[in-house]
Amino acid sequence: MKTICSSRILAALSAVALALAGCKPTDGGSGAGGADADTIKIGEFASLTGKEAAFGKSSHNGTLLAIEEANAAGGVLGRRIELVYEDNRSTPGESATIVKKLITRDGVVAVLGEVASGRSLEAAPICQANKIPMISPSSTNPKVTETGDYIFRVCFTDPFQGKLLAGFGKRSLKATKVAILSIVSAPTGLGWRNFFREP
Repeated sequence: MKTICSSRILAALSAVALALAGCKPTDGGSGAGGADADTIKIGEFASLTGKEAAFGKSSHNGTLLAIEEANAAGGVLGRRIELVYEDNRSTPGESATIVKKLITRDGVVAVLGEVASGRSLEAAPICQANKIPMISPSSTNPKVTETGDYIFRVCFTDPFQGKLLAGFGKRSLKATKVAILSIVSAPTGLGWRNFFREP
């Protein structure tokens, strides 16, 4: 199921990126965004080490598998997908640096990332300013996609999840009092807590 979802995400992102990059001038025979004519170069910034590494590695492995399957099936629009990825070490500030490099030096035409809303929020303005599509696999903070029309997600938002969980607790569990444990330093933790508490 995860592989099918990842494959669809990659295919959609690649097609969008190709359509957008097709409007850009090429440089000396290179293809869109500096990739050669037979490949679509996509960037990924991920938590491959650090506190979110388990989640980051899982997402990254799904991406690698989806790319392998897509390329084995002929790629996207007849072109192979090439992934350029970097580890942000689950560190604040690192994602912005990585995404700038992926766009300006590596010449990617689209970006995948990140699992954590806080790090997606760092990267999204950079992708938006450069008109590079970015898709987050699991950033639930609504502010991520509010950054602009080049920023997307493939998961439910904090408001949706918070309200759904509260409704489940009230209707199905008949709970009238609950205790909320949340990570106040993370946008996701705050988001779920705040929307769960809303009437």
